[in-house]
Formats: sequence, C-alpha cells, structure tokens
Amino acid sequence: MIQFDELDKEKTYIGLQYGTSKIAQKIVKYSKQYAPDSPDIPTHVFAIVYRHELKEWWIYESHLKENKELGFPSGVRRYSLKKWLKSEIRNLHQFEAYPFNFDRYILEDLVGFKYGVGSIASLMLAAIKKNNGKQKDRKGYICSEYLACCNPNICAFFELPVWCITPAHFQQYLIKTN
Repeated sequence: MIQFDELDKEKTYIGLQYGTSKIAQKIVKYSKQYAPDSPDIPTHVFAIVYRHELKEWWIYESHLKENKELGFPSGVRRYSLKKWLKSEIRNLHQFEAYPFNFDRYILEDLVGFKYGVGSIASLMLAAIKKNNGKQKDRKGYICSEYLACCNPNICAFFELPVWCITPAHFQQYLIKTN
C-alpha cells in the first residue's frame, strides 16, 4: 500500500499495481519473461505527481475502464488522489510506488488520448511468439506505453519503442537501475 504522506513532493513516482483479475492473470502469465528478476509482476502502471499549483497529489494513467460516477474517461487521464482513493478503495493493498523521473509536460500533453486496446493483444501475441519489438504501433496508449513516452530512459534501456513496453518492463528496470 502506498503511503502518500511519506512521498517527496518534489519527485515524481511510478505506481505499480499487482492485480488479481482474470485479465491481470493473463498479463502476468505473458509478461513474466520481461521481468525475470522479479517474483511479482505488475499488471498496471501509473504516474504519481504532486501538483504544487493545486497543493495535492494527482494520478496520471491510461486505462480502458471508465468510471462515470467519478468522471474518469477511458484513455489517458489525470485526476486527484482523493478521487483515485475512492475508485480503488477495495484494491489499495495491490499498489506500490517508487521514485521515477517523468517529464511532467509530456504527462500533461498526452491527457485525452484514447486507450490502445490493440496494443495489449499485440503485446500478448509478441510474448507468445517471443518477438517483442517487432509489432507495429497501434493507435492510442496502454498504461505502460503512455508512461514510456514520459521517460525515454526505459526504451533506451530495453532498446524497444514505447509501444513494446509493458508494466513488467518497468518492474525489471527498477530492479536493474536501483
């Protein structure tokens, strides 16, 4: 569980979710190879940023599932920590956070882009065929692709384009660089 009151407001963070849903189980199964040094594989990633002008933490992510009740659209979005906590109240035990350098301007600039459903299928197929890096770019952004756009170091580290990065790649990158 993330202790938000202990985070440094001058840093940006990556949030990792270790989900348990059926789709999360498939993500773990097919992406374990990208984080061979980790016993746990994240199924979702998001950015945590303190917005000084608003004096509060905000979550930046790309997600397929919209939440009409709280006003979250599908796709690349941002919202306050208060709203995020309401939406994830049952899952808070699934999350961890680590310092991670994100370009705040790119995080903001991509808000509003659609979710890349074809990218997930493409990544799973690449895992099965063991040919990640060969798939073509799809329209829209999945969570890991969005965050890879906001930190070019991860793509350079794995020598992959942004659309080939998975949550497991972020896990392995954290292990190897920290």
